[in-house]
Amino acid sequence: MDKMIHTALHTMHATLIQQNVGAQNMANSNVPGFRSDQIGGSFGSLYLSAENQLQSRAFVRESEAGLFSDEQGQIKFTGEQTDLAIKGKGYFMVENMAGKMSFSRRGDFVRGMEGYLLNGVGQKMLDTSLVPIEVPPFKKIFVSESGQIYIQPVGAEPNTRVLINQIALNSDSEGNIIKDIDGELRPKDGFNRETFNPDQNALLQQGYLEESNVNVFEELVQNTELMKRFQLNTKLISIAKDLDESSASLLRMPNG
Repeated sequence: MDKMIHTALHTMHATLIQQNVGAQNMANSNVPGFRSDQIGGSFGSLYLSAENQLQSRAFVRESEAGLFSDEQGQIKFTGEQTDLAIKGKGYFMVENMAGKMSFSRRGDFVRGMEGYLLNGVGQKMLDTSLVPIEVPPFKKIFVSESGQIYIQPVGAEPNTRVLINQIALNSDSEGNIIKDIDGELRPKDGFNRETFNPDQNALLQQGYLEESNVNVFEELVQNTELMKRFQLNTKLISIAKDLDESSASLLRMPNG
């Protein structure tokens, strides 16, 4: 009975973790470029065993951390000059307020008050030298598929295009990116700004925005299944308790 109860308890614990991941994905379903969290492998139970003893205690076996879905979200047309979407595989290179670099698929950029190109959460877009991109005041902005940025400066003649910089892009051909503890995408071994070189093997679409890759319908279906699993294990614990009490009652019966 002890084994049954502990197995059920740890299954319930794993179910709660999966529900939390699903809730996190649902909460970010409207965030541009968001990559849904995943739980790698499968949760299970490990049992302690010793010579001439029954296997009794069960412990949850944790899954690999930092996994996410790299499927592309839906690309929608916005017509905004500073909206950018990556076609297929690849990432933007961005820097947060603390100066820490990360990969991103979020393409809702604006020119900030200080002239930097910022995404929707205030991260600075980096150029091929991994330096934040500064954009002079412009009337129009043009971004090529390879990430070259051209502007028509304020007061310039129509059709004037001035090259100001190039957006850093990386394809992650080695597939070693994970979600860090702050929710940002980074290489497993971290970044070294002095040695890291963006490979520029990604293509951009201007005027388009990638939505999150969270499948809301699948998340709702999975959540329903998880609730059923939780309820089933609750009943299993109740049955194990009843069986244990019944066994104890038999042992207490008087002889003769």
